Amino acid sequence: MCDDRLCSDCQEYCEQCDERYCPYCYERHACANTQDPCYRDPYEGRPVREPFTFGLEIEVDGNHDTDMLRNHRLIAGWCPDGSLHHDGSLEYQSEPMTMSQLTEIRRLVERIATDTDNTLSGGHMHISRTGRQTPARWYWALEALDGTQCEALNMRHMTDTRWCELIHGDYCGKDTAINDTHRHTIEFRTFGPWHHDTAGRLDAAVHYMHAMWRFFQKFPVPKLKTRDIRAMSRVAATQAINDTNATTAGRRRI
Repeated sequence: MCDDRLCSDCQEYCEQCDERYCPYCYERHACANTQDPCYRDPYEGRPVREPFTFGLEIEVDGNHDTDMLRNHRLIAGWCPDGSLHHDGSLEYQSEPMTMSQLTEIRRLVERIATDTDNTLSGGHMHISRTGRQTPARWYWALEALDGTQCEALNMRHMTDTRWCELIHGDYCGKDTAINDTHRHTIEFRTFGPWHHDTAGRLDAAVHYMHAMWRFFQKFPVPKLKTRDIRAMSRVAATQAINDTNATTAGRRRI
């Protein structure tokens, strides 16, 4: 944004790249003249379904193979992102996926490489919303994980990053671990970037989210105790991590 001092009412907010701009600097705004398509919500126009679906926001910080991602059938759209500052950076949004497509999206992530370290990027995950998938339930699930589990699941809410703080009762915005502002999904901003170095954690992350989603679906609100959510979360994380490690070891032996 330009250096002019303006009140918040005089500023506009760009939903594509999370940046603010004013009438005086719009032409210099990152999204103003881009030839890339605007963000399209992959869930828009689709009926809300009970079965578990997940989607990824894959932020790639720096130059990379854009054609590989843009032409992939699981990628719904892409746009610039204000948190990424290297030339060539883009955010890609996947289609809503079922568990049957996990292998395909992981293989795509394994091929993502950039010319930077990707430390500023994220890999937010959306899961299908139902009445039993509440942010408070998910808060206690994430709160129960320890540092080793979070690292194995590519989660970063235990670190000092400001983009995904896990605060009880704070489930709204661009700096929360759990963002409850979307109509069709709950967004989990805790996940770090997805690329060739972290692709090995994607299976465990999705399987953990799937296990907790199914657990919550079994119990009407508010018929779950905090201690039960925390206990189930630790078990689900351990199981997902161990199963993924065993599968990865098996692939290496083949």
